[in-house]
Amino acid sequence: ATLKGHTYDVNAVASYTTQAGAVRVVSGSDDKTIKIWDPDAQRLLATLKGHTYDVNAVASYTTQAGAVRVVSGSDDKTIKIWDPDAQRLLATLKG
Repeated sequence: ATLKGHTYDVNAVASYTTQAGAVRVVSGSDDKTIKIWDPDAQRLLATLKGHTYDVNAVASYTTQAGAVRVVSGSDDKTIKIWDPDAQRLLATLKG
């Protein structure tokens, strides 16, 4: 399947499993966004906005409490931590 939605080059892709057991794909792009996809339904679930330049890296991790977090790195010299379920920016790390 081909998932379409970014308006510029896709630089990074990662995947994670939700607390409910669903697989999600997360992508980062030169369009400055992170997108979250349901690969089984081939559907865009969310677009996370906050970076001011190209997104070059994405990853995910699970907190000790079991919550999934998405991490993104950008040419804006920041790393952002997101709650993908709430579609909310939690923190911006600079340096």
